[in-house]
Amino acid sequence: MRDDDFEVEVKWKEEVYYWEGSCGFLFDAGWGVEPPVLYVPPAEEWDACTPEWMHGRRDLILSRLDGVARHRLAEGPYPRSPRGLTRE
Repeated sequence: MRDDDFEVEVKWKEEVYYWEGSCGFLFDAGWGVEPPVLYVPPAEEWDACTPEWMHGRRDLILSRLDGVARHRLAEGPYPRSPRGLTRE
């Protein structure tokens, strides 16, 4: 699933990657229910759990995920260390 500005990549049942250019973030997902669940950090913890390029952009990113990931979004616990990714 690709757009000019972002890409959502479902690699495995429990891995959903959100990309903007070469910057990415791995969201946890759960399967075994229909639709599958995509866990996102709660609003008050978003900046502590995401890389800097995602700070202050939660609503936009969640609306993008909601539109293409084919998962139900649900707030869930996240480590308080950004799990940002880079690709070439």
